[in-house]
Amino acid sequence: MPVKDPALPGSLRRHADFNRLWLSQAVSDAGSQVTRLALPLTAVLYLKATPAQIGLMNGATQLAFLGPMLVFGALMETTRKRPLMIGADLSRAVILTLIPVLAWAGDLSMPVLYAVAFVQGCLSVAFDLAYRSYLPVMISPDLLLAGNSRLQTTDSLSQTAGPALGGGLVQLLRAPFALLADAASFVFSAASLISIRGREPAPSGRGDPVGKGSTTGPRRVARDIWSGLVFIRNHPVLRSLAVAGGIFNFFAQFQLTIFVLYAVRMMRLSGGEVGLVFAGFGVGGVLAAFMLGRGATRIGYGWLLTAGFGVAGLAGATVPFVPASGALLVTASFTGLFLLAGWGIIALNVVSMTLRQVATPASLQARTNASFGFALSAATPIAAVLGGVAAASLGPRAALFITSGGLPLPLLLIAFSPVLGVRTLEQLAGSGASSAPGSPAPDGPDQHR
Repeated sequence: MPVKDPALPGSLRRHADFNRLWLSQAVSDAGSQVTRLALPLTAVLYLKATPAQIGLMNGATQLAFLGPMLVFGALMETTRKRPLMIGADLSRAVILTLIPVLAWAGDLSMPVLYAVAFVQGCLSVAFDLAYRSYLPVMISPDLLLAGNSRLQTTDSLSQTAGPALGGGLVQLLRAPFALLADAASFVFSAASLISIRGREPAPSGRGDPVGKGSTTGPRRVARDIWSGLVFIRNHPVLRSLAVAGGIFNFFAQFQLTIFVLYAVRMMRLSGGEVGLVFAGFGVGGVLAAFMLGRGATRIGYGWLLTAGFGVAGLAGATVPFVPASGALLVTASFTGLFLLAGWGIIALNVVSMTLRQVATPASLQARTNASFGFALSAATPIAAVLGGVAAASLGPRAALFITSGGLPLPLLLIAFSPVLGVRTLEQLAGSGASSAPGSPAPDGPDQHR
């Protein structure tokens, strides 16, 4: 049973524990946006990194999606999620504090940034998996879209204010020391999660009985990983979303790896101006989450997903066509494109996460989230490295044109997939997905109803 606030079960507004989770995410998201800008600027401005080094650092951040994510998802099935989230927050605070401390001591180097990026990426993946599996336990299925929309609205607001704040902190404190703001936000987030009063139910297990002859240890983890992957492969809607999202994320990461370097060194933007550009993404996300909360999904989940892929892909594809015509005009052009991309990507995130939560049995939530994340992001470390290599060999602008051909591709795939026909959550829940090995039957006791 979902843990709901007894004051008003059908409302998120007075759901005290959800509001504590929301506050935790609001503060840590704002801090994370500072890091999103300050970390690459630490490499570019403070350590004078080359394009290849930027690619390696971004690749290190994404390495958690290759293998650790699948292992985390399998192990989380029998673990309460809130303690994991608290531990991940506190660990991220400690890791990020290392960068300003080493910069102050004069010992900061690119290998240190690689290591911090990798560990930070793993902790963020662990937190996100726990969080996505915890939300369906905290609130009832009929509130999931509203809950996801509200959390995404806050995330988008942080993407509006965070980069601008990060740009200001970078110019005021220098890039390495701006990261202290994110470290403090993780401490606050952990405190908010600790204050949640509702007792998280004991995990129901992996969905299969543990009896004589059952596999244990690494073999069982491997089987659980496989069951999550098979569940997505056998579900026509989730499979199409995973493939389209994986292609989009590959080219988006390729572009993001190059963009800060391109904006600073080729288009002559300052750290504050780059922050304003990233803030445009947040504004678009706020608009998308607000529209979802106001009933924009009446047009149908499939059509909304198609619109998200189309708007985000075409906006991203236009980035290298912006002419170098003065910092003000360049900043305004990039900001507008990032706003459109933010609208499309946040619409995708909210709707895709809701569909995934509804379509997946409770006992498969963590490993399915991990498998879906793996499908979406397994190639992003490769994209980051290739982006750095392409920028070094072809030049940043020429490398960006590669993404102009790749980012619109998922729109074509999704337009000819079963996703387009999904209008309601009930329709998705009734789609013919085969159960994964070791998962309960569709009407099993662990499924949310």
